[in-house]
Amino acid sequence: MKKTLTILAGLLACLACGISARAQDRPELQAFQKAAGDLSILYYGKQAPRYNFLANGHQYWSQTAFENGNLVFEGNFYQDIPLNIDAMAQRILVKLSGSPFAVALAPAQTPSFSIGERQFVGIGPGEALPEGIYEIFGKGPERVYKHIWKQLNHSVSSVNGQPIGYVDENYREDVTRYFAYFESYYFRDANGRFTRIKRRNALIRQFPEHEQEIRKALRAAKLDQHKTKFDDFCKAVLNITAR
Repeated sequence: MKKTLTILAGLLACLACGISARAQDRPELQAFQKAAGDLSILYYGKQAPRYNFLANGHQYWSQTAFENGNLVFEGNFYQDIPLNIDAMAQRILVKLSGSPFAVALAPAQTPSFSIGERQFVGIGPGEALPEGIYEIFGKGPERVYKHIWKQLNHSVSSVNGQPIGYVDENYREDVTRYFAYFESYYFRDANGRFTRIKRRNALIRQFPEHEQEIRKALRAAKLDQHKTKFDDFCKAVLNITAR
């Protein structure tokens, strides 16, 4: 019996290798990797996840379009690369200009990257924060880390807009599956300690010696109002404390 299982395992391994080899030998994939030239190391990763099913919303961090950015990948720095973020899989997506293909990089492989003007870090397993991708606010020793993730949910009622966290312009009421949006924020102090924050006052209280100064500056800039987006509020507080 043990010998039979060993033979079966070997056959399955060979089959898997054959499938993998055939996937890598696909002419369009070879052409894709060849076109990458000096950047080819970026494009030998796993192909980006495909969501071949009907669902409202999308799996991306914020927008479906790729935008040029910079990233550090396994110790090398790359500039002006089309990037996006799969918030469902928590992967950085890298695309070659003019090609439909994209590959997915694990957070641990990309410790820092930018998309447009936004700055991000990849957090691997076993670190201070849960594994995933985080946008960074602030340039001083104190910073705020924003984490966005999505998961597939079902609902028999209309849940576009606020119930799912964003507006899907192509929302279909006859589709019950959707990408639900979640977010969390973490404050990192000057000593590198992280505290999860959920409210505006919770962030201000991280600076007890400057609390009155912060509140006064926020009032003067009219950023203390509830209508101010939490992201903008965090950036304003960090800018005040960095002066």
